[in-house]
Amino acid sequence: MLSTKKGIVLALCLVFIQAGAAFAEPSFLIYPNVPTVFRYDVNRYEVVSSGDALRFNPQFAVGNYMLWDRVDGRIPYEVYGAPQIVGLEPTTGTSEFVCYNDEFDLIIDGFGTQPFTIGNLYLRFWPYQAQTSAVLTIDGHVTDRMIVPLASLEVATPVQDGYYSNTRVHHVEWTGAGAMEIVAFSDKDGDGRYTGTPAFRITSRYTPVATLPSTWGKVKSLYR
Repeated sequence: MLSTKKGIVLALCLVFIQAGAAFAEPSFLIYPNVPTVFRYDVNRYEVVSSGDALRFNPQFAVGNYMLWDRVDGRIPYEVYGAPQIVGLEPTTGTSEFVCYNDEFDLIIDGFGTQPFTIGNLYLRFWPYQAQTSAVLTIDGHVTDRMIVPLASLEVATPVQDGYYSNTRVHHVEWTGAGAMEIVAFSDKDGDGRYTGTPAFRITSRYTPVATLPSTWGKVKSLYR
């Protein structure tokens, strides 16, 4: 575990809607505005240390380590759009942000090489460990529907290296589930359903735990 902070109390993962595509293509991601550990797919990413003079940039460091996109050969600026990354951890097959909570601000981030509009946006929720029917609250509106439509997202603000990005925040919370997997998607065929396997996913687990450094091993065991 590569981290400068311990005692993480929230877990959440990220979505990249065009599975298998390069981030240079128009896309959008979601991440939490809470302390989070990024579990990165080793098939796409690697970490570089402060000893790597050619690639290391302290602006994107977590301790003495930084994430590197080995496919595009660059810093994955879109991943670092998550405002509170506190650790980096390897995994295989997908990438995700890991923390623990049942309420948080969810950031939707459009990212691409030119201005564009993301229409027909939805959030898709999958509840797990449910004792009763899960109930969602999105921006103060209560619903028992697991597919929630969102307004279109205009992406037009220049960021690093010729990319464009814009973000929007939605406050989400739920009851009736111990874990929630979340996907953001653009409904291209108009059927209101999500299909496919995203390269990134959201999984938020609500499990109250102690936050002392000595409990970190117990925290990790909750989601492994």
